[in-house]
Amino acid sequence: MSLSGALYAAGSGLAVNQTMSRVTAGNVANAMTEGYTRRNTLLVSTSLGTGGVLVAEIRREIDTALIRMSRSENSKMAEQQAIHEGLRDYTIFLGQPGDGTSPGEKFGEFSSSLTTLVNMPSSTAAQQGVIFAAENLTASIRDASDRLASVRADVDMEIRYEVSDLNDLLYQIKNLNLKIRDFEPGTLEAAGYNDQVDQVLDQISGITDIRVTRTTDGWVNVYTTGGAALVEGDQVQDVTYNPGDGTFFAGTQEITPGVPGVRGIEHGSLAGFAALKRDIIPEFQLQLDEYARGIIQAFESADASLAVGQAGLFTDNGFAYDPANLEGLASRLRVNDAVQSGAGGSAWMVRDGLGATAPGPASDSTQVQAFIDGIHQAMNADPSTGINASVTLFDYGSNMVTAQGVATSRAEQSFNAARSAAEVIQASRKNVEGVNIDEEMQKLMMIEQSFAANSKMLTAVAEMLDTLLAAV
Repeated sequence: MSLSGALYAAGSGLAVNQTMSRVTAGNVANAMTEGYTRRNTLLVSTSLGTGGVLVAEIRREIDTALIRMSRSENSKMAEQQAIHEGLRDYTIFLGQPGDGTSPGEKFGEFSSSLTTLVNMPSSTAAQQGVIFAAENLTASIRDASDRLASVRADVDMEIRYEVSDLNDLLYQIKNLNLKIRDFEPGTLEAAGYNDQVDQVLDQISGITDIRVTRTTDGWVNVYTTGGAALVEGDQVQDVTYNPGDGTFFAGTQEITPGVPGVRGIEHGSLAGFAALKRDIIPEFQLQLDEYARGIIQAFESADASLAVGQAGLFTDNGFAYDPANLEGLASRLRVNDAVQSGAGGSAWMVRDGLGATAPGPASDSTQVQAFIDGIHQAMNADPSTGINASVTLFDYGSNMVTAQGVATSRAEQSFNAARSAAEVIQASRKNVEGVNIDEEMQKLMMIEQSFAANSKMLTAVAEMLDTLLAAV
């Protein structure tokens, strides 16, 4: 090798060492930085035949398949988390069989009060006990309905927040796309830019599942897994939500989750909230409304004293049951004022019937027995409730509470399973992308040794040149 070749090789080696030490030091400094991806230097020899070396690229250590899987599992986890957390607090409030607070338990107390009254029909205390138990029953059903309405309102609010956050993230991708032209490919600056892009894409994947492509000029395009465009270059399709019918749009393209034929969202928190709003909460509400309907109708049908259209012991805000007004009935369930002493009513009506105009024989428990027989008749609940039509009114409450508790338990199990899968993939991704301090320190030692060798080569060349010049 000529002296000039040796000088070039040593000089290029020192320049490479400088870049490698900068990259490695950056890895060490950012080992605990969230979203940082380990960098590595890709070296190539020069084509001058002098033995020189150059940094061809500063490469981020990523696995595209793991990134894709990580985002997919993150979307599934976020979907199940939204469902689980949306139901958890409601079912805790609703209670469970045996806890003494659920509507099913309150109905059991009411049924016991009727049994007491049928044995002691002349007892004013027993009559008042039925009224008191009926009040507790209706209050528990109303409270459950009100809490479910609160959950529905919270879900609508969360959807609005998520849509707003999603649009903000999409515009961040657009802005990053516009900045890519400022970065030279394969540089540290470009690696930092790609870190920012991946962090934003990871956040988007929690809201909706996505498919990502990159153009030859480095721009990032984002689509739903159904194929609807969210970001293409510097064009953003704003995501909108219509709370009235629960539809979502990206620009003019519908992306509503769960709608056949729509190129839309499949997973992510928006899909979870949409499932709550569209399927789960309406089913829970229908179960409550059917319970209220069964209670009102059972006591209307069993009350021989009622005239046509007259309200029985249980009412729809004071009125008889109207089949055309089932929706929200659970929140309007009330005990008839006719038996409320505070409203000028008479407690003896729970013994003689709500249509009675005067007290009957004090020992006659015929009407009370008819009420008891009525609550042991099949409810014939709407099939959409998921509760067997043959279940009696007496058993319906506990069946409803169990069904809603099971739905919440399944949501929790699905969330835990999805979280475990996401954590496994995320751990694998971090193993690829994360910084190992020991490895980086070993690299620094090798860089130091290489730097020393190149320096020694420069010193040797300088001494040889000095010797040659002295001999001239």
